[in-house]
Amino acid sequence: MKLYKKARLLFTWTFTGTKTTAAIDITNTCNLKCSHCYWWKEERPAELDDDEMVAFMKGLRKKGMTAAIIYGGEPMLRPLMCEAASRIFDHPLIFTNGTQGFSAIDAQWILSLDGTRDIHDSIRGSGAYDCSVANLRKAPRRPVVHMTITRQNRHNLEEFLEELSGLPIKGVGFSFYTPHISEDRSSLALTLDERDLILDELLGLRKKYWRIMGLTPKMADQFRQGGEFSAWNSIERCPVSRVCNCYNSDGTPKPCTYGNNADCSRCGCTSIAVYRAAIHHLDPLALFMIYRMVN
Repeated sequence: MKLYKKARLLFTWTFTGTKTTAAIDITNTCNLKCSHCYWWKEERPAELDDDEMVAFMKGLRKKGMTAAIIYGGEPMLRPLMCEAASRIFDHPLIFTNGTQGFSAIDAQWILSLDGTRDIHDSIRGSGAYDCSVANLRKAPRRPVVHMTITRQNRHNLEEFLEELSGLPIKGVGFSFYTPHISEDRSSLALTLDERDLILDELLGLRKKYWRIMGLTPKMADQFRQGGEFSAWNSIERCPVSRVCNCYNSDGTPKPCTYGNNADCSRCGCTSIAVYRAAIHHLDPLALFMIYRMVN
């Protein structure tokens, strides 16, 4: 049955215009204040209470949303809502900073780690790395690690991959930091030229760390200036927005998971890279990644 549901989701993404995925902020609170995160810099709406949030998610499911990406803030500050999402949706993915642990629910966990201990803690706070990795080692199912590449951690890639290769994870994916419009984030944001060089480095590292690397040449091409980046880097052309609706913690819609003011011209969203590589180019490795990611 799960195989059928996964195949149906991929078919719908590829051949129909039906929206099947909801990205939901289930909370407006977080226990960390990460330097590269848009979330705490924006005005945050109130959150639906438990009964309201469950009713909201059930309403989305009735409208055909079979997949859900659960965000916050930190979703595990509302563990009962994470559990509810795992029951309501066929394909739940939950992004977490890992400091609150991993509950034994039927969902795919996506753990945000941004480098080895010193680098990660400089971004997310002292002690965050050890706490998250200790919880990772006890997780009931292997999470996928997600790294956001910024100026703060760009030189830590190989050391980080070496460390991850010894941890019980399903794999690691990479996004680039997406700045906001009219925001000077020169201390964080990479130039497009720098991103091209990092893509070359990552593809080189893939030869050694291929067992965990969530990046293929077709995916990398989505971010390259001389590749396909200009084909999708606006809200009007965003392929993910065609299959996914995004919602604030009060149930109101928002244009993007990166907030209301994301600079699409410098988007670094890995979801778009894997989606376009898999759906537009039938990249077998990207398709396999989606298959393993979709619960």
